[in-house]
Amino acid sequence: MFLRLVIYRIKVLLQNRTLLFWTFAFPVVLGLLFNLAFSGLDDLGSLETTEVGIVSTDEQKTDRFVEVLASIENDGEPVYREKRLTKQEAIAQLADDKIAGYYEITPEDISLSVSQNGIPQTVLKEFLNQYIQRTAEFEALLASGSVQPQDLSEDTFSDTEFVTESHESSNYSIKSFYFFTLVAMAIMYGFMWGLRNANDQQANQSSNGIRLCIMPKNKLMVATANLLASFLLFYLQSMLILAVFRFVYQVDFGDRWLHIFLVYAVASVATLSFGTLVGNVFAKWNFQQKISLGVGVSMAMSFFAGMMGTQTLKHWINVNLPLLGRINLVNLISDSLYQLFYYQSLKPFYQNMVWLTGFAVVFMLLSYYYERKVQYDHL
Repeated sequence: MFLRLVIYRIKVLLQNRTLLFWTFAFPVVLGLLFNLAFSGLDDLGSLETTEVGIVSTDEQKTDRFVEVLASIENDGEPVYREKRLTKQEAIAQLADDKIAGYYEITPEDISLSVSQNGIPQTVLKEFLNQYIQRTAEFEALLASGSVQPQDLSEDTFSDTEFVTESHESSNYSIKSFYFFTLVAMAIMYGFMWGLRNANDQQANQSSNGIRLCIMPKNKLMVATANLLASFLLFYLQSMLILAVFRFVYQVDFGDRWLHIFLVYAVASVATLSFGTLVGNVFAKWNFQQKISLGVGVSMAMSFFAGMMGTQTLKHWINVNLPLLGRINLVNLISDSLYQLFYYQSLKPFYQNMVWLTGFAVVFMLLSYYYERKVQYDHL
């Protein structure tokens, strides 16, 4: 009987073309736009040597930064050539397009100024983001006493290692990073199927809910069958989207495929359970209002996860408000994929899996609590 409920539920869900579009077709179309926008960012072959201004009030900090910047090479030739300038000279040369941009280096901060958007400017921005992020990580390691300063200077700020990790697709890919956030957002959209389950399980929300409530079957069995059916359908959708991203859009996800499939599975259960919980908590809202709430939450999570060009904000949150990053489902999913792609150690990945699993369990228990206490005067 349970298997029959699952099969019937899958048939019902397949008839909902609107949700099929938003959870399958929309991510694929958005992925096409991402591919057109970011496909050239990892190709340094199209870059000629470009001059970059350096405005400095901290010579020691500047020397280290310039050494790393000069290590960016294309076929043995430097991609960027630094020019030491005053701020007034840098502003004038930037206005005349004599430099791609200029870095202003002070004891407190490093900032970048550009006058246009192009591949050289984009790479300069990404380089600065990665440099600041890695430097903060190393300062934290030094403060903890887990490494020695000479180890960092030898292993990290060598001529090629840092830049290789920042720009070669085998170690760091700008395109892959943005697709990781897109994948996370697409998985987050699984909340829509969870909302549909909640809507169809409550008698005060739909006619389907009335029929399910008068069935001579345990409500927990019905809810579990609905969750399993939506999981199977959504997971299959997600695998198809992943195949399009990998084989059509040529996105590099690394080679840890079993772990990637695990991310999809755990994250799908978490987002489906989240949608069911939202549907039960806001039972008095109509379905469209709950969809709008879920989309708004998903977009906010995507923004703080760095999807809209907000990598600097994402890094600031990770450093200063790490708990906010931990409770962001989109950030947890995209970080898990990033860690599989970038890090050798799987410890951070498993920590994210524990958080995602915890959220899934909490969402399911709360949904069960809300559904269990629902009573109706009449049907």
